[in-house]
Amino acid sequence: MATTKRDAIIEAALALFAEKGVDATSTREITERADTAEGTLYRHFDGKDDLVRSLFEENTSLFHDVLARSAKTETEPREQLKAMVRGIFDFAEQYPAAFAYLLSVHEGVLNRVDTSHEPLPMQLFTRTLRAGTTSGVFRDVPPVLATGWIVGLAQRAIVLQRSDLLSASREDVTAQTVDATLRLVETTR
Repeated sequence: MATTKRDAIIEAALALFAEKGVDATSTREITERADTAEGTLYRHFDGKDDLVRSLFEENTSLFHDVLARSAKTETEPREQLKAMVRGIFDFAEQYPAAFAYLLSVHEGVLNRVDTSHEPLPMQLFTRTLRAGTTSGVFRDVPPVLATGWIVGLAQRAIVLQRSDLLSASREDVTAQTVDATLRLVETTR
C-alpha cells in the first residue's frame, strides 16, 4: 500500500503500464488510479516520459540487486549463472508488479532511456558469461545475445508456470530452466 502520493503514482503507473502498455496509458488514468490530482504527478515527475524512465531505472536496479544477492556467494561462473537464473524467478515472485512491468515494457522503453551502457542486470550476466568464456566453461557467444536468450527463456517459463498451460511447480520449472540455460551456453553438455 502506498504511503505517499508519489508512491501511489508509482504503483498506479506500474500496474497500468504492465496492463495496457506505456503508450496506451494516459497521465490522467495514472492519477485517477492513484486517487490524486493530475497536477500531483507533475510535482514529482517532469511528465510521463520521466515517470517511465524513473520506473525503468528503479525496477532494473531492484532486479539487479536481487540477482546480485542470488549470486554473491558463488565464485565460479557456472554456479553464478545458475544462481542468477534462480534469481529471476525470485524477483518475479517477490516483485510481481515490477516483473510484469519490465516484461511488458522493456523493448518499448529502451528508446526512452539512456542505453549508452548496459542496464545493470545485463552487466551481471555479461560479466559472468565473459568470465565463463575466458575460463573455457561457456562457449564463445556474444554475451549480450546469450543474456537475451537466458532472460527471455526464464521470463517465458515464469509466464507459462503462472498460466493454466503448465502444471509444473515453481521448483521444477526453475530447475528445468537452469538446466536449459546451461545447455545454451556450456561448451560441453
